[in-house]
Amino acid sequence: MSISQVRATSSANVGEYVGSVAATVEALSVDWWCTPAFDAVVTLSVEIPYYRGRKAVLAWNRTFGWSLGVHGLTPGNVLVVEGLGLGPAPDPARCADRVAELIAELADWAPQRSGDRPSPRIVHGPHAPTG
Repeated sequence: MSISQVRATSSANVGEYVGSVAATVEALSVDWWCTPAFDAVVTLSVEIPYYRGRKAVLAWNRTFGWSLGVHGLTPGNVLVVEGLGLGPAPDPARCADRVAELIAELADWAPQRSGDRPSPRIVHGPHAPTG
């Protein structure tokens, strides 16, 4: 499915695309956010070593594409670590390959203020606590 099809067609096609990616990465779950930040958050069965105890996630925005992160410390938040850099709607197999590469690259990584990677940022979802 091309990105123009994902953008221009029904939510069923978007669901099919996100479901395809989720199946390819053997996801545990898919949550639909429908916020400006993300359309969907896919929970993976792996962890980013620095964030032990929190499952890694793929967060998708139909304009910018997929980002790798972890669930935040409070419900309804995602801590974004790195964008996949593959465009808005890459092939699910390319997503799976890039996720495996990033998880391997992040094996000994820890966030730093002045490093080669930007600091993670928290994105608040639809069910995030306020205040």
